[in-house]
Amino acid sequence: MDKSIFAVVGGDARQAALANMLAGDGITVYCAGFEQSPHLLTGTASTDPLTAVLMADTVILPMPPTRDGKTLNTPLSTYRIELDEEFCTALRGKVVFVGIAGKLREISPNYAKLNIFDYYANESFLVRNAQATAEGALAEIITNYPQTVCGSSILITGCGRITRFLAPMLRNLGGKVAVAARKSKDWAWIQAQGMDSFSFNKAMRRAKDFDIIINTVPAPIINEKFVDGVSDNAVLIDLASLPGGIDFEACERRGIKAWRALGLPGKYSPTTAAEIIKETVMLILEEE
Repeated sequence: MDKSIFAVVGGDARQAALANMLAGDGITVYCAGFEQSPHLLTGTASTDPLTAVLMADTVILPMPPTRDGKTLNTPLSTYRIELDEEFCTALRGKVVFVGIAGKLREISPNYAKLNIFDYYANESFLVRNAQATAEGALAEIITNYPQTVCGSSILITGCGRITRFLAPMLRNLGGKVAVAARKSKDWAWIQAQGMDSFSFNKAMRRAKDFDIIINTVPAPIINEKFVDGVSDNAVLIDLASLPGGIDFEACERRGIKAWRALGLPGKYSPTTAAEIIKETVMLILEEE
């Protein structure tokens, strides 16, 4: 499929880096929603969102496309880009790439009819993005945790792709790592890596034993009861997509340091994250 004119609209530093990469390859790129980008967009045509979309054959939207179900996810813009019917109409007939496409399709039946490809559904993307996320999580810990990873007792809830990169990283730095998971096959993987494995209920009973608790499950795993058992000096980090899995109100009530860490590849490794998106998009285009 030859879709030679691209629009990159909205997103964080990884989308800004992506626009630069595509332009560097000699591709005509229109972009919008990056007026606060720390990266100079060279070789691209900056314009308004509707013009960018209308001028392009292929449109790349951010991951996730929206956080409120009404506007495009544009952390590098001061302007609201409404995901209204006018924007939807502009996308008709285009090849649209987006991360977590379901959030776009849910906006209206007309959005669901668009020719959408979800780069977040690609397994190669997921694995490489998980690795970048794990490195970003490590950076978050080093930046915000007052002690070293070495010697710290660490619990990770969930045993998905991120955990399978992050847990060995933390263990190799001398952290005492345990992973809470639901399935026996996950417990077997954790144990084979030389780490402790718990059920979520056992992890809750052991909550006071951990200095760092990292959640990767987008469900209420670290609930009020769990937080009540956490050590006063512990830190909690939520890596899960919204709504996340940590009860932040309970953490605030207890005076426990807790924060969400979303979009870590865009924060810590935007160039690598852009390369991952670009390679995934180009591979899908070649296969069509």
